[in-house]
Amino acid sequence: MNVVLFNPRAQKSHRRLPLSVLMVARVLDIPWTLVDANVEPDAETRLDALCAVPGTVLFVTVMPGPQLRAATPICRRLKTAHPELTVVWGGYFPSIHGPACARDEGVDYVVEGQGERAAPALLRALADGTDPVNVPGVGTWRDGAFVHSPPAPTHRAADFTDIPYERLDMERYAARTFLGARTFNHHSSVGCPYRCNFCAVVNVYDGRWIPDPADHVVRVVRRLATEFGADAIEFHDNNFFAWEKRVAEVARGITGCRVAWWGEGRIDTMLEFSGETWEAMARAGLKMVFFGAESGDPAALDAMDKGGLKVEHTREINRVAARHGIVPEFSFVLGNPGNPTRDIAMSTALIRDLKRDNPDCEIIVYLYTPVPLPGMYDAARAGGFAFPDTLDGWLSPKWSGFDARRDPRTPWLDAGMVRGVHDFEAVLHARWPSASDLNLSGWQRRVLRLLAAPRYRFGWYARPWELKVLQRAWGYRRPEEMGF
Repeated sequence: MNVVLFNPRAQKSHRRLPLSVLMVARVLDIPWTLVDANVEPDAETRLDALCAVPGTVLFVTVMPGPQLRAATPICRRLKTAHPELTVVWGGYFPSIHGPACARDEGVDYVVEGQGERAAPALLRALADGTDPVNVPGVGTWRDGAFVHSPPAPTHRAADFTDIPYERLDMERYAARTFLGARTFNHHSSVGCPYRCNFCAVVNVYDGRWIPDPADHVVRVVRRLATEFGADAIEFHDNNFFAWEKRVAEVARGITGCRVAWWGEGRIDTMLEFSGETWEAMARAGLKMVFFGAESGDPAALDAMDKGGLKVEHTREINRVAARHGIVPEFSFVLGNPGNPTRDIAMSTALIRDLKRDNPDCEIIVYLYTPVPLPGMYDAARAGGFAFPDTLDGWLSPKWSGFDARRDPRTPWLDAGMVRGVHDFEAVLHARWPSASDLNLSGWQRRVLRLLAAPRYRFGWYARPWELKVLQRAWGYRRPEEMGF
């Protein structure tokens, strides 16, 4: 059996270790080949040659957005050219929208949830001639319906063998970022212990959080630093800072490695961290933390099931992080059901306050996009919202902005509201260009700030065409486009 693992192109610049397929590859007991379209200039040609081998099984990891749009036509072409090829989709998008994936002519099976157990069992079923759908987490489209087995229990990554970095050309993945000249990524936990009802992580892990031990995390970081020259690490965990004791142990363990790092945390959780832990994180090189501030409207926060997060908590963590020289990166999800106009107005006011108190804080602005969870999704469905049930639907122009949370297609947001949020965002990022964007030169930043200053000061956000033209011409990238 010939096994190929494929990481489709994710965005224009995405030099990140393909951990989703590497974590599957490390548990396979048969030879495998990895093709990464993010670093290989002729990936499709190589992929086509590999898939021409009889008995090939192609595992494809798929995130929504650019990766979905890349993977779909490629897999369709491969299935047409090589009818005996078996195509298996896994990852975030198939775990949420399995039926839409499985019914497509370019997909034979989907894996819902963690793939480390499902992939080897699926290969054994294919080799033995038994029904793959009996494997936990595996589904397919059969007789006009989606048939599948529930996923197996989730395991921590450290329970499996080490990630096979030695099989990669690691120089291709040493990315220059805001954090450092040689940035690598790592995933040290599975899931998230919270149940925010706008977050699709809940669909996959149902409130479970399974962390690797601190000493394992330290060992990985030290290996990346000593063997591959890493000077920065992005922790892509859904919530790296969920447990203070573990965070403090990791910080102490990597102190002295001269590695800057970034991770995602929860505001109210980290407000409970001791001053000693904050100091340990700063000494260990913590440079930035991604926080879900979500909204400046208390009613919207309550509707999100944010577990007691208050607007004042966001203001306070902004001050705490600044005192320790750590940049807080605040993500906002605007245009929530209920009263979207109030939500947008109160959130933009909070963003201005945060920038006033700490100009170094970073701001990311999304528009609320429904996920299939009780709560706000019920309001969306009641208003006529529905997900596409085919990949062609997901690939249509109507849904192109949904994946990036730029145009959510919700019934309570009109075009004027969406345009207003984008206009505010353009002025905000011209007045305060993201430190994460390395494309802008010093003089370009100064020009943007000068032009945006009167608009920002007086709240003249409407139709900032002069700022948008310059941002586009100079290749400005918003913080969420940095690959974090």
